[in-house]
Amino acid sequence: MLTKLNKERIKLVMEYCLERFGISHQHLDNYVWYIGSKNRIYIGPNELERIRPESIGLCIFRIDKSPKPTTNFIQLFGHLITKNVIEINGKEVIDFCGGKDLKPKLVKGATSGFVAVKNGNRSIGCGHWNYTLLKNQMPKSKFCKINFL
Repeated sequence: MLTKLNKERIKLVMEYCLERFGISHQHLDNYVWYIGSKNRIYIGPNELERIRPESIGLCIFRIDKSPKPTTNFIQLFGHLITKNVIEINGKEVIDFCGGKDLKPKLVKGATSGFVAVKNGNRSIGCGHWNYTLLKNQMPKSKFCKINFL
């Protein structure tokens, strides 16, 4: 069942957003935060009184040992992300959107862990960087075939 997220967990996710991606609290304060099944974190409108939805709004994180940003989060807040960004070129976008992992040649300043994958002003999705391999973290349902950019 979907319930409002407690203030301590909201603070944990907001601190993670600031530390990992450089997104300040002011950009996240105006949302209502929820937690659903499998520790999925959603942002959305106030709960509806007559029904108990399984989800409301957009799933932006999953919390297990640490927060894992979703592709929704990266695409929604990508323009605000200033840290842990990996910039990929056109061919790499085609491969990444098709579900492939990448070995980017030049990565500036990204530390090991979850990263925002971008191409210019486009926020592509979430990846996991280990200093050698950019592991694709997009859900299979979002994989697509792109012929060119």
